[in-house]
Amino acid sequence: MVKKVKNEVVREEALGLLQDDNFFGEFLKDVERSGLVGEERNAILLYIAAISALLSHPINVIVKGLSSAGKNFLVTRVLRLIPEEATREITSSSAQAWVYGDTAFQHKIVYLQERNDSAGAIHPVRLLISEGRLVRIVTAREGKNFVTKRFVAEGPIASISTTTKNRLEVDDETRHVSVWVDESAQQTRRVMQGYLSREAPLFDHEISVWHEVHRLIAERASWPIMLPDWFDLVADRAYAGNVAARRYFPAFVETVRVIALIRSFQENPELGKKRAMISVDFSDYALAATILDRVFVDSLRRGFDANLETRLAVATLAKERSGAGVGVAELAASLNISDTQAYRRLQNAAEAGMIARSNAPAKNNSKLFLPTPRPRFVPRPEELLQEIPSLKTPVEFINPFTGEQVTLGPAKEKRA
Repeated sequence: MVKKVKNEVVREEALGLLQDDNFFGEFLKDVERSGLVGEERNAILLYIAAISALLSHPINVIVKGLSSAGKNFLVTRVLRLIPEEATREITSSSAQAWVYGDTAFQHKIVYLQERNDSAGAIHPVRLLISEGRLVRIVTAREGKNFVTKRFVAEGPIASISTTTKNRLEVDDETRHVSVWVDESAQQTRRVMQGYLSREAPLFDHEISVWHEVHRLIAERASWPIMLPDWFDLVADRAYAGNVAARRYFPAFVETVRVIALIRSFQENPELGKKRAMISVDFSDYALAATILDRVFVDSLRRGFDANLETRLAVATLAKERSGAGVGVAELAASLNISDTQAYRRLQNAAEAGMIARSNAPAKNNSKLFLPTPRPRFVPRPEELLQEIPSLKTPVEFINPFTGEQVTLGPAKEKRA
């Protein structure tokens, strides 16, 4: 009887979290109490990727950074809030580690630690991601005879892995979104200060509540999550200057679906036996853009997007030159490349809209450039909203990083 009451309490508290307007803000508070310092955007992305394992098209993430930068600590702090039955941790990528059958991996989070040269072949996870299943033929001895056994591991999976490499094999890069941990001196200082934190750690009961949150979401994950017609505008306006955007855009769409799935508990807290349809709301898009746009742009830049890299170099040089435009000679010297390469870089970045001409054309006048406003991966919510007159305004959501309510569109009139 006591256990039943305890389970009911945990379930009620989990529903309370799911009905909280600032669900992701509460997540950040508790993951910080688990010991994580900073890395808020990466933490939310990893949590969303973990939840996406329950959907048809999960998000796959590679966390990159130097040794001892906290990659695996970041992942484990997030996965601590996910029940063990929802994860499959692979510390060795030998063939034996993947000999599971049936649904051992289906809709699970596969956590691969430290991908490097000594980790062995990791192609099984590629197959689970791209093909949705892994088939293995194994020869084994039974008595005096050898028999052939066929193992089939069904997907889909959400793959989360870490590496010290800046780039992995192309087949892995094209299947994952890459993010980098914060390696700055400021973050190192925050980590040191965080070690002395007097805040109460996360208690076992609170972890149990988060585990129940995942189970409640899993019960509803089969509900269809429909994108509205206006989402076509998002695809039209999304950054397409790098082929890597082909994997980032689906990840963004699935992020929106995960947010809509979580938000559905605010409108329909009772699970019931009958499936319902979840419609993506504009607030889901706005929240996803607030959380992930900066992560995706930074990831594309650090993933050797030449145009974004050129923009960053021009911005840095312009700042050093007190706002003066940057030409071929300055860029060539800064990047240690030839004038021809610098000219081509400036031309390509200008065509991509990353930089713009800062001086008027004139005879024998060298072209100078300044960076355009910081690029975005998807349109600003407030600008996109203006293009969709059919949507009801205002649109409101809570910024999980500040805890403040954001209102897009005309504010509601207050009644006297």
